[in-house]
Amino acid sequence: MITYRTLDIDGLWNKLDSYDMGPLKLVPRIQLKKITRRFQSDHVELITGPRQSGKTTLLMMLISELNKQGIPPQKIFYINLDTIDHMEQFQNPMLLVDRIDYFRENGERVYLFLDEAQRLEAPGKFIKGLYDLNKKIKVFASGSSTLELRSKIKEFLTGRKRETHLYPLSFKEFIRRENKIPPPLFDLKLDHASTADWQQKEKLFGPYLTRIMDDMLIYGGYPAVLTTSDLEKRKEELEEIYFSYVKKDIVDFLKVERTDVFNHLVKVLAAQVGNLVNKSEICSLLGSNAVTITKYMNILQETYIAAYLPPFVSSRRNEIKSSHKCFFLDNGLRNFALRQFNPLTHRADRGALIENLVFTEFVKDNALQKEELFFWRTKSGAEVDFVLQGKNGFVPIEIKAGTARPGLLSRSFHAYLDHFSPAAAVFLNKDLFHIQKIKQTNVYYVPTHWLLLSGLELIE
Repeated sequence: MITYRTLDIDGLWNKLDSYDMGPLKLVPRIQLKKITRRFQSDHVELITGPRQSGKTTLLMMLISELNKQGIPPQKIFYINLDTIDHMEQFQNPMLLVDRIDYFRENGERVYLFLDEAQRLEAPGKFIKGLYDLNKKIKVFASGSSTLELRSKIKEFLTGRKRETHLYPLSFKEFIRRENKIPPPLFDLKLDHASTADWQQKEKLFGPYLTRIMDDMLIYGGYPAVLTTSDLEKRKEELEEIYFSYVKKDIVDFLKVERTDVFNHLVKVLAAQVGNLVNKSEICSLLGSNAVTITKYMNILQETYIAAYLPPFVSSRRNEIKSSHKCFFLDNGLRNFALRQFNPLTHRADRGALIENLVFTEFVKDNALQKEELFFWRTKSGAEVDFVLQGKNGFVPIEIKAGTARPGLLSRSFHAYLDHFSPAAAVFLNKDLFHIQKIKQTNVYYVPTHWLLLSGLELIE
């Protein structure tokens, strides 16, 4: 149970209000610790991300952290602007400050949470006003329509905000919630001396981790989807998430008229995850033009539905230098677009699903910047799935859906090793731990589910 002040139906402060998060929702998100470190900073905390990714729950977790740190509930103010009828009180930030001042002494520091902040007529101007008044009010703002919120805020809060992107649950977050894996396993390293020990860990925990990974390959990581075991309800949740997104963001806010072309584009890109995007081919297939298709593809990226991976480019002439790969930021939405929820044993796209999941997990890792992840491909067809800028240089990552055999690497993977001689390379597979030295490169064979759990820290 967490406690704070909120507004009642008449726009007056309740004495106190509370919210029971329940054990299911008290799962620390990756972003939680980073934001709590900034509790004493004056910067506005802007929390953005796709619909139903858990932004309101994160706000409640932050309030819970304030409670744990001894901040009395009287100093914590939470306002859900979806429930406020008297919006005129938010025309002038000084009016809200005056209301808060009645409940604090000597201008002491307070914490203000604005949920559904896009409901404000001018949220950027209003929050900037709160910040510029310098009244020791730490502001946290979030909203279900991220695109609308960011468009109304960004020009006013330059230099005044810290933005946090909240995505659906990551593999690591969900495993921590389940609490079935010993915590030390999240931080152990793989080296030559430990491969046999890691193979034993695979026997003990591999089947469980594989089951969770397979679940996310089909249904993704949206909290409402992943935390129910009813498969029909999962499909219903994904349907609600997608059509709510199309109606509220695409139709109502962006005023996109050709929703038929937009929806068809989503299906085409969903069917091509992990492949090079060919806009000319897409235009021909959809009967549209390059301007419209480019606009819609940008919308999908700005609204956290899809992302486009650039190529890794060196000085070699034979490399692909401009084409991008398309990925979805949630496997569940990708599969919903195609209406494909068949078991993995009956699917020809298992490899593409694994590649898409690995991509999303890299994106969800806040330590990774988008400009640090690439793919590599030559004009002759040699290709490596991912090239990741790690702590010790670029690390090529190849993915195999099935079991690997030591020494059997693809020609493309060997081509990259020959060209660039990286210090480390990763070969993801079903269940094998192994380390092989190829010239100057240590090639780490790692089961995909273990890399999802530990990231590149497993080998660095």
